[in-house]
Amino acid sequence: MQESLISMKGVVLIVNNYIKTFISPLRMLIVLAPFFLFAPTAFAEKTTYKVAGEWALPPFSYTKEDGKLAGISIDLMEKVAIENGLTFEYVPMSKSEAQIALENGTVDAIAGIAYSTKNDSYFDFSEPFFTMSDSLIIPKDKKSRIKGIGDVRDLHVVLENRTPVVETLLNMRNTKLTLSTNQFSGLLALIKGRADVFIGNKWTAKVYLQQLNQEENFVILDEVIEPADYTIAVKEGNDGLLRMINHTLTTLKAQGEVNTVINKWVLTKPDAVIARLEYFILLLTVVLSTVALILLFIYIWNHRLKKAVNLQTRTLRRLNENLQEQRQEIADNYAFKELILNNIDTGIVTFAPDFTITSSNLKAMEMLNLSTITPLHLQKSSLLEQMSQLSKHDSAGPYILEINEKGHRKAFFYRLLKMYDSQRMQTGYLLSINDETEKKKLEQKLITQEKLHALGQLVAGVAHEIRNPLTAIKTFIELLPRKYDRPQFREMMMEHVPAEVNRLEMIVSDLVDYARPRPPNKQQCTASDLTSLLAFLQVTFEKKQIMVNPSLNDQLIFYIDPQQIRQVLLNLILNAIDAVEETPEKNLTITMEKENEHSGRIMIADTGKGMKQDELNRIFEPFYTSKEKGVGLGLALSYQLIKENDGDIQVFSQYNKGTIFTVTLPLYQKEETNDEAACTSH
Repeated sequence: MQESLISMKGVVLIVNNYIKTFISPLRMLIVLAPFFLFAPTAFAEKTTYKVAGEWALPPFSYTKEDGKLAGISIDLMEKVAIENGLTFEYVPMSKSEAQIALENGTVDAIAGIAYSTKNDSYFDFSEPFFTMSDSLIIPKDKKSRIKGIGDVRDLHVVLENRTPVVETLLNMRNTKLTLSTNQFSGLLALIKGRADVFIGNKWTAKVYLQQLNQEENFVILDEVIEPADYTIAVKEGNDGLLRMINHTLTTLKAQGEVNTVINKWVLTKPDAVIARLEYFILLLTVVLSTVALILLFIYIWNHRLKKAVNLQTRTLRRLNENLQEQRQEIADNYAFKELILNNIDTGIVTFAPDFTITSSNLKAMEMLNLSTITPLHLQKSSLLEQMSQLSKHDSAGPYILEINEKGHRKAFFYRLLKMYDSQRMQTGYLLSINDETEKKKLEQKLITQEKLHALGQLVAGVAHEIRNPLTAIKTFIELLPRKYDRPQFREMMMEHVPAEVNRLEMIVSDLVDYARPRPPNKQQCTASDLTSLLAFLQVTFEKKQIMVNPSLNDQLIFYIDPQQIRQVLLNLILNAIDAVEETPEKNLTITMEKENEHSGRIMIADTGKGMKQDELNRIFEPFYTSKEKGVGLGLALSYQLIKENDGDIQVFSQYNKGTIFTVTLPLYQKEETNDEAACTSH
């Protein structure tokens, strides 16, 4: 009867494991592949290691009668040693002693230890080779009372000091706990009646119950309590030994060697017979599955061949329908494009590579005077011939072409582009034309209006500036007959009339310079030469307590008219002095630096009162000034002189914060000329 039950148990185990083992060859290949490809050639130089093992944890590790360690963990470590050509010296210890020894470096590894997050910061753990969990071991007479962990409340429980399990039991009220140093001493306490329940791993408990002939008196309940990975631990940072162990364990798992070692120690003889039977059935299943797969493949292949003709027929019918739909879609797209091209204001003409017209929209035909009756490839246009000459240039435009046609001047904006097919082969040209005649007329009108506006502003400014001194002179002349005999009147007249005449002369001179500036006499001029005028202004700076911070690049050599640019810088510095005169912080910074290979930059920054946006918009206008006695031609003349010297000027200002004038001027290039004279200081 017992043999029959064993046989039935074997059959059940075979059926349960059938699906799991069916695809194990594929799993083996998947697991092994990375290690065949990336297996390290060398792990560490050390060949002899000390390994600690628990002396009382059968069948995982225990001390035999001769004092040597044996068990599952020791067998696996021996396979690691053989695989990597190493020697392991095994040292029996308790778990706590082994952990202390590994921390101190007395041993290199622990053969078999449950993973815990607490120890993860001290040790490095290998890949797990077993899942360790605790079970309940109880006297057989308490079997009806104790069914699970929830039934140990109010009972005396003995167990090994493992933190997760202890914490679980501490959360249960009225449970008395006794902690043992190892599982053997805890099991003895249960056998001797000093405890009601022992909690430990069932495999170790089973071994000790057999050795003590107590199997008939106690029951092991297969309740999984706090499972944990059972691994091999090395000291933190010992990456070489850890890689060796992980590599070998992964290889042994893929080959099934780990399960073989575990089954050798765990399975009883009937279980071993069942395991061999399972292996035989597995091989038979693989063979039968292979044959079934081949037959299935042949069936599927024949079934697909049988459906191929019908599938191809349906495909051809569907393709024919799609072709008809595509034709209709192409026709609709062509009509849509024609509608767009014929209703835009841009003329579009396409040419063949020999400049024969291939297509044109209505706007282009109207601008080029092409006929809608004669075929396009037979038509010629004088305007088109002028535009087609663009093919001789690398640039495609845009270009402006102005012509006289029947007494009317016309302007065309056009661009010629090369056309390519999907394989980047040129198929012709595309010409786009815009009639800019009306736009040009409007631009000319706008320019004329702006000139008239500027002239009006200039005349108004001249009239305003001249009226003030003329009024003063007129007043003195009118009073001359009545007050000439008065000495005080004659003194006032001799003081103010010449001053007003000088003011008139200055206004006229500035106006002449602004209207007709002399051509610049460009020379080489260094940055220090330009700033020589600072010496003349030093007395003014000291008198008005202005802090000047010059920052000059002595390597800069400008190509300018020194006299004109000095006049510009003098105007800008005098404006900066006026701006900071009434502010508490009186700083003036003059910077000369290189902007790029062809130009240098001069920046004049002050901490003055700054300008509002409406002032910024008008600072370069003639006769615009915010000073009481200013003429308003200084910045306008400076702007013109900078432009005459091929430079530029920019202004940045914030009200009550300061102003920065940036002048950009060309640098001297050696290839420009070889006979220029360097400028001199004035």
